[in-house]
This record gives sequence, structure tokens and C-alpha cells, in this order.
Amino acid sequence: MGQLSIQDTIDEMKPLMQFVFYTLDRVKRFRLSREAKSKADKNRHRVEEAFLKTTHVARAEAAALRKEEKRRLEKEKIMQEEDPEKQRRWEEKEAKRQMKKKTPKMKQLKVKAL
Repeated sequence: MGQLSIQDTIDEMKPLMQFVFYTLDRVKRFRLSREAKSKADKNRHRVEEAFLKTTHVARAEAAALRKEEKRRLEKEKIMQEEDPEKQRRWEEKEAKRQMKKKTPKMKQLKVKAL
């Protein structure tokens, strides 16, 4: 019974597959003008850039989440320890890191001696 349904499916798909190959053969014969080719290339490039931007944003978000999770786990580990000195050092280090993160970035210019 299973063989018949598979064979029926194959028979139903045969005209569609023939149409696909027929269309491929027809499309292969087309020649684009110089303007159409440049327009198609430009559109492909634009779509590729949009795709790369969206994937870049997704990767950046995932990296930020991983980094935040890592920091949270580190904080939990330090807070579970008995040693208050270690906790204090970690909090100082974290405060220093936060201050560094908040300070505005400045460009250093080299001054040439006269």
C-alpha cells in the first residue's frame, strides 16, 4: 500500500519536474543587456548587504547576551564564596570596569615638536 502512494506522488510530480527543467533550459538562452545586468547586480548587492546587516545585528545581540550571562554567573560564584575580602575586590574591579565603560572615548593626538 505504501508503494502505491509513493508511486502516485511521483507520477503527480513528474509534469512539474519536467516544467522546471524546461524553464531552466529556456532561461539559459536569455541574454541581458548591459543596463539590465548592472541593475540586477546592483539589486543582488543591495539584498546581500541587507542580509549581512540583519545577521550582524543578530550575532551582536547573541554575543551581548552571552557576555551578560557570563558576568552574572561570575557574580553569583563570587557572592557564594565565604571570603568577604574576595567579594570586596571583585566589587571594586567591577566598579572600575563600569567607570571605564561610562567615560567618554577621546582620541589622542600626537603633537610634533617644532
